Amino acid sequence: MRALVLGKGGREHALCWSLAAGGAEVYALPGSDGIATVAEPVAGDPLQTSQVLDAVRRLEIGLVVPGPEEPLVRGIAEDLRAQGVAVFGPDRQGAQIEASKAYAKTLMRAAGIPTAAASLCQDFGAVEQTLAVHPDRTVVKADGLASGKGVIVADDAAGARRAARRLLGQYKSVLLEERLEGPEVSLIAICDGRDYRLLPFARDHKRLQSGDLGPNTGGMGAFAPVTGTPVSAEECAERTIAPLLRLLDDRGTPYRGALYAGLILTGRGPMVLEYNVRFGDPETQVLMPAITGSILPWLQGAADGRLPVEQPEVRRHALGVVLAARGYPEEPATGDEITGLEAAEAGGALVFHAGTRKAGDRWTVAGGRVVCVVGVGAGDEAARHAAYAGAAAITFPGAQWRDDIGGVPGR
Repeated sequence: MRALVLGKGGREHALCWSLAAGGAEVYALPGSDGIATVAEPVAGDPLQTSQVLDAVRRLEIGLVVPGPEEPLVRGIAEDLRAQGVAVFGPDRQGAQIEASKAYAKTLMRAAGIPTAAASLCQDFGAVEQTLAVHPDRTVVKADGLASGKGVIVADDAAGARRAARRLLGQYKSVLLEERLEGPEVSLIAICDGRDYRLLPFARDHKRLQSGDLGPNTGGMGAFAPVTGTPVSAEECAERTIAPLLRLLDDRGTPYRGALYAGLILTGRGPMVLEYNVRFGDPETQVLMPAITGSILPWLQGAADGRLPVEQPEVRRHALGVVLAARGYPEEPATGDEITGLEAAEAGGALVFHAGTRKAGDRWTVAGGRVVCVVGVGAGDEAARHAAYAGAAAITFPGAQWRDDIGGVPGR
């Protein structure tokens, strides 16, 4: 079977790696020099249906897997399905769950899904009025696609005002939410319309610096599975995944693809912070190595409308450390030479490329998040040790990485 993954980052590298492990002949559009180790790059723009469809027909692709959200929001999945192509991903309407935080809140309320109280504000006057009545609404969210960087957790109402003013300069509206307390987990369901299968809990680390300090980023590391939670993944899914799938199916817009629920486990039970309509990044880079075998049967089954009966099996732990460029996230520097990639892999770590370029035998930095180094082991400590040993082998000027992924300093 031939599969085509749309995208070029670390998430797409991990998906290509897992699909290839399942025996698929894998292509990536556009792919990258790093992805080329497990999949054949294909020139093209994943936002252009005609270019994707041309690759599908020319290469006789049996399954298309969009990685990032933007192609889904623009309708790539339904456009390809209309041409008889099997696609793992929701249509335009389903993708609005991520494209609009306000729309997602409306669905959650209609489905009875627990979530934070929130107010939609389309101008700064509405922000002032909301905070005058609800000073606890100090989580500010952009109502639009923000590449994982559109959420600001303010310390107080004054901070919320500053954040809202900045985001309103970029987006038409913002959501002000009450700040909830509790540990956070990521839960990803593979859906075929009304049915779903679960990947284990994962946890990512968004802040740039150790100790959860510094600016928000697209993710500086993750680990899976997350153990010792007060509720199971299955219990959370019954409250946060199943009701949404039922609602969408009842409305005649069944959801196919990955449904990512960002959850906070509060004293009132699990509550949804956000939904995404694709695999999370960097969570995917630890989930793919953590599961037994390949993700291929579940993605193919969801695209075809007949999921495997069993859940993906998890027998090992995986932990990933992101190495970011100097200046990230504001102004990442590119062009710096990277050394030690081969040494990290020779030591047993997996290296998923997000922002690299290769010229001859020389690797250079080509993006903000450069690589994610993943360690795998029978338990948390073994995975952490393998990841940090691999990360220590890789060098480039000004490399930034956290030493506390998984909650324990790694160096």
